Amino acid sequence: MLKIDAHNHFWKFDPERDTWITPAMDVIRRDFLPEEFHETLQHHGFDGCVVVQSDQSEQENDFQLKNAEANPLIKGVVGWVDLQDPGVEHKLEEYRKFAVLKGFRHVLQ
Repeated sequence: MLKIDAHNHFWKFDPERDTWITPAMDVIRRDFLPEEFHETLQHHGFDGCVVVQSDQSEQENDFQLKNAEANPLIKGVVGWVDLQDPGVEHKLEEYRKFAVLKGFRHVLQ
């Protein structure tokens, strides 16, 4: 049985986009990328992880899908789509081609 860390976020910190990361959260006001997490996963005996979007944009999906393509420890991606968009069915159909994309997160906050 695989041991999977089921909820991780990777990002290239952008203070204009990532306004939710306040100065009080200084410890995370930096890039978090798969390369640095790889060693931590292996050290703790994990076989991989699922990465969850940290920004509500399709650009975020592209970023995380590229991370997954380059990093075999990423076993799944949870992306984002605008579920209220009248064209959402078309978007979902477009994303079906990515086997690593496991679902979509709708943020209620």
